[in-house]
Order: sequence, then structure tokens, then C-alpha cells
Amino acid sequence: MSARRCSTRSARRSRLLVRTIEPSSAGGRVSSWTCCVTDLVRGSVVWFNGDPVAGREQGGRRPGLVVASNGYLARATTLVIVVPVTTVDRGWPNHIRLDGALDLDRASYAMTEHVRTISRDRVSGTAGQVDAATLGAVDRWLKVFLDL
Repeated sequence: MSARRCSTRSARRSRLLVRTIEPSSAGGRVSSWTCCVTDLVRGSVVWFNGDPVAGREQGGRRPGLVVASNGYLARATTLVIVVPVTTVDRGWPNHIRLDGALDLDRASYAMTEHVRTISRDRVSGTAGQVDAATLGAVDRWLKVFLDL
């Protein structure tokens, strides 16, 4: 497997094109390039596609706050645990406003009741990093919802 940097504007930060070579049914080899996010850390905000969904799950292309530990992210290289983000302020105490070094157009809120493990294939880029106070507030709600 080889890798090269993505050249598209949306994929500039923290993405690589990864080349995979697999046997084809015709007896030759098939080569393809796919993008993957390579430097996820706890507290990162990533763009992901949540579709398809079922029931009340949050779908569509949206930001998500990475809440997995750095140890988990280093070992589970194909998965990431996120809390989806919304721009709708419902005034709910468990929807935590994101603060930090972020590249988001409007005020955004982590929906702590929607913890989700997703494939890294759903992730299309990063939008920055939340500050420690924001991550701490999210952690407090995760402890409540998950009885930790």
C-alpha cells in the first residue's frame, strides 16, 4: 500500500490518499485510491456523512466531535466514536456549545445524547479542535447518559 497527499481543498488538512491493490476476478490486479483521515485525536471536530440512518439518528453531512480516547483511536484504526453536532440551539443543557480553534460557519452544539461509533470511511475532513472546557462539559454529560 502506498500513500500520497490529497490535493482537493476540502481534503487538505490531515488526509492522505491511500492506494490499495487487490486481485481482480479477471486474474489481474485492481488499484484504487481512497481518502482517509490519519491524525484524529480526542476533541477533534470532523466532517462525516451519517447516512443511512434509522429512527431518530442524526444523518446527512455534519460535524462530529471525536470523544474516543487517543488510545482507542490508535488501536481501532478503522473506527471513531463521535458525538454529532447541530447548529440548532434547542436550549437543552446537554447540547454543549463548541468553543475552540474551529473552522465552522456558525455556532454549533454537540448532541451528547447521540454518541455514535462510525467507520473512518464516513469521515471526509477535519474542522479543528475544541478547547478543554468544552470537552470537559461533554464528558460530564456522557458520564450521566452512560452511567460511568
